[in-house]
Amino acid sequence: MLNVLEEWRTKLSELPTITMKTLADGKTGLVIVDMVNGFLTEGVLSSPRSASVLPVVENLLKMANASKMPVVAFADCHEPDCIEFQSFPPHCIRGTSESEIAESLQQIGGYLKIEKNSTNGFLTPEFQQFLTNHPELDKMIVCGVCTDICVMQFALTLKTFCNQSERNLNIILPVNAVETYDAPNHNADLCGMMALQFMAQAGITLTKEID
Repeated sequence: MLNVLEEWRTKLSELPTITMKTLADGKTGLVIVDMVNGFLTEGVLSSPRSASVLPVVENLLKMANASKMPVVAFADCHEPDCIEFQSFPPHCIRGTSESEIAESLQQIGGYLKIEKNSTNGFLTPEFQQFLTNHPELDKMIVCGVCTDICVMQFALTLKTFCNQSERNLNIILPVNAVETYDAPNHNADLCGMMALQFMAQAGITLTKEID
């Protein structure tokens, strides 16, 4: 298994780069997953690893705005007694700074904020409406945190929904714009690489970066 993972690490390092210029055709959207304070800088689920991709996401948002792309930004946001806290420690409670999108992204703006009460933002009615409102989209860039939880669940569900509904949507994931956290029984390198492999096997397009 270690040999397989090392081979996969090598493949990731050899991924091509995609230029934003090739995506600025009026048919590309951007989805930012959970770049909120509660996963970046404060609270029990915050992580320096997750925070490290913030500059990359900032740049993606700026480029998307310059290209007039529609952008969604998911924000984890829970009531104090939500069911998810049976599986995860309390985090990103509504009305606290943890549930707020990173200030630097707020300053850039240009996105539709969608609050979500589960790890999978695809399930929100607001995102379903976003898909309906943008039938022209045939490419979707996905970035954010955490690679093996919210990012993977969203990307795989979007992919399988498109397969079921015969919608030809190329989901593009720049690996330098996603990250996960280290914790007991959760090795970030291992979990992140496995999640990327699962997504690639499902037909999601991995790229080294978008510049």
